[in-house]
Amino acid sequence: MDLSHLIAAAMVVAHASAMSSSTIKGDLNGWYACSDYTFSDEGSSSQDAECAVYNAPLCYPSICETPKSANPKVDIFFKRLPATAGDPETASNVWLIQGGPGDSSSASKYSPMSV
Repeated sequence: MDLSHLIAAAMVVAHASAMSSSTIKGDLNGWYACSDYTFSDEGSSSQDAECAVYNAPLCYPSICETPKSANPKVDIFFKRLPATAGDPETASNVWLIQGGPGDSSSASKYSPMSV
């Protein structure tokens, strides 16, 4: 992973961790119940996970400029799963960020449920 991808990933995580603030809450479509296995052919009988789509800026000031022909916002899909051990309210967060050139999130080798 080159430096620009690392910086972009860090910015996404920083934005995502601040999603609860009122200034950017309007860019999150709200958490809704969804299947544990989003892209599974078998589906899932439970809806223990929660999903949301966050509308983030494509470029940030002093890092890049959005071309006039491009949409200045990108949709970022998030899924959160409750902790299965201990108290879900006090459990630590774990962020799994996948994707990028040549590595689609939907083609992940590992299910988040197995981590």
